[in-house]
Amino acid sequence: MDRAAPVAAATPSRRHGVREGEGFTILFEDRFGERAIPAWPGESVAAALLAAGERAWRTAEDGSLRGLFCGIGVCWECRCVIDGRPNTRACQAEARPGLSVRWQVGPGLLGDGG
Repeated sequence: MDRAAPVAAATPSRRHGVREGEGFTILFEDRFGERAIPAWPGESVAAALLAAGERAWRTAEDGSLRGLFCGIGVCWECRCVIDGRPNTRACQAEARPGLSVRWQVGPGLLGDGG
């Protein structure tokens, strides 16, 4: 029986769970202060925050903590203030060097209530 040789993938192989490429940092300011979060090209802001152990980046109107829920931009639970713009969905925003991410309070108010 003659078997065909496996065909090599047209795209480069990726190692599952390994961030590749040149890393950079984004600035995340939560309720307790500011810190640098590592990120890689092609990652969403939500992915970078989750990888850094951040599970919430918004306080809902009732005071409960919110973070990533659907991950595809439908639910709006992951909204936060990105580069000064409130209500930006972290799952839809691409991380880039120097990006500023701030905790959002309620319906689009900045962390200081402004």
